[in-house]
Amino acid sequence: MIDELVLACEWFSNPYFLFSGNVFSNLIYYSHLTPILVSLALGAYVYFSNRKSLVNKALFLITLILGMWLLLDLVLWATDSIRLVMFTWTMVNLIEPMIYAGFLYFIYIFILGRDVGWKTKTLIVLPLLPTIFATGTGWNVLGFDLTNCDREVIEGPIAFYNYAIEIGYSIWIFLLGAWALFRKVPVVQKRQTTLVVIATLILLLGFASGNIIGSFSEDWTIGQFGLFVLPLCVGTLSYFVIQFRFFAKSQLAGIQMLIIALWIAVGSILFIQSLEYARWVVGATLVFLTLIGYLLVKGIKKEIEQRRQIEKLAGELGEANDRLKELDQMKSEFLSIASHQLRAPITAVRGYAANINEGAYGEVPAHLKEPLDIVQESARLMANSIEDYLNISRIEQGRMKYEKSQFDIADLAKKVVTELTPVAAKRGLTLVANAPEDLLVNADVGKMKQVIVNLVDNAIKYTRQGGVTVSVETVAGKARITISDTGVGIPAEEIEGLFEKFKRARGANKVNTTGTGLGLYVAKQLVEGHSGKVWAESDGAGKGSRFIVELPL
Repeated sequence: MIDELVLACEWFSNPYFLFSGNVFSNLIYYSHLTPILVSLALGAYVYFSNRKSLVNKALFLITLILGMWLLLDLVLWATDSIRLVMFTWTMVNLIEPMIYAGFLYFIYIFILGRDVGWKTKTLIVLPLLPTIFATGTGWNVLGFDLTNCDREVIEGPIAFYNYAIEIGYSIWIFLLGAWALFRKVPVVQKRQTTLVVIATLILLLGFASGNIIGSFSEDWTIGQFGLFVLPLCVGTLSYFVIQFRFFAKSQLAGIQMLIIALWIAVGSILFIQSLEYARWVVGATLVFLTLIGYLLVKGIKKEIEQRRQIEKLAGELGEANDRLKELDQMKSEFLSIASHQLRAPITAVRGYAANINEGAYGEVPAHLKEPLDIVQESARLMANSIEDYLNISRIEQGRMKYEKSQFDIADLAKKVVTELTPVAAKRGLTLVANAPEDLLVNADVGKMKQVIVNLVDNAIKYTRQGGVTVSVETVAGKARITISDTGVGIPAEEIEGLFEKFKRARGANKVNTTGTGLGLYVAKQLVEGHSGKVWAESDGAGKGSRFIVELPL
């Protein structure tokens, strides 16, 4: 009986799977193959434009699912196999609501700019569970309709359940778009979100019309017109994802995408089988091409205008940069002159204070000893600061000169320790040298002394109790000077920028109010000028520090 009914329908065989005489409507191939090409081409383009972006991945996945649905639906039109119709119709009913859920997820992450929580994901997936579990049952497809020759199935209640949750997903998207308008975000972002939500709802409405109209009217040809909006809406979503949200700095990506859409729009006319429908399709294509052309011209004009502005700004920036260099040079020259002018009087102050304190001009009363010590220490600190400023001026002007000679770096370290021992003693600290061997280096003895003095003096300033140790040794063919202290220590995140100009550790002012943030910068420049290197180590706050200098032997 069944074989007789099938034979009476005179269905065509489909040796080419998708292409057969069973596709009686002239619009079927255009309404299916064009969106498939658009979905795959634009979805892949969006994905490969930024593989790490979650919203790009979501749109690509949706276009794959949408393309799969369209392919299966086209099989329904072309096949003459009852079993294939039953299987394909079942899969179509399974995939269809997933497209709506996918677009809801896409809208969420587009609005938020990040992934949603597991609770939201659960709410999105929950309505799909009845459809998934009922896929292979009579709740989905009851059987095959042999009362006509349209190769239809008798749908179960799950198909109409799908229509209900699809409407629910659409309303959810609409409400989500309305909620996005009240968020405290820039107006441009609100406008982008509104356009994306509108494009998504139009796409879903056009997609739904092909199924809902067909299910209730049994006229599946009318539903093909609704599928015409799919290429336009997918292209619109791709454009907004690439051009506005994630690639706003590049017009090129948007233009490339529009060219792909242009190629597909023209090429898809080949799928039209009837001249009657070709006129309508060509008219719609011309409208689409007009829109694409407008966007292309607008994008190119914007790119040209931006380039002009960049060139203008580059010119202004060049002039400003030249002026800044001139001002920087003037600053360095002023700093050098001022430092030279200050060095002579402060040297005199320091020398006379030392002579007075030592009794060169007669015995000093006991009550004047402490004030003279303060004058001497202040003059020493001032002299060191002036020397730092002078060195910075020379370094920045490229006038730093090194008078190198061979000398014993271990002996130099011991001399520095001897000179600064009284300074450490006044703070109740110990200062010792550990230099058991002679180490000859070829360097500027004055500059290297300044480096060691800066580092030892720095260690004394930031140590409240305990002491400072200066060690000299040979490590991997190099002379290594290590200044270790039991001071305040340095947090790990601050060590890297410690040798920058005017850079001080957090809370340094609480321990030492006289620091300028220049000593370590100058030390680094001087050491690197000798092809050496300097760095700091610390076990953490309150655990002391180690400043290490390495020089070639």
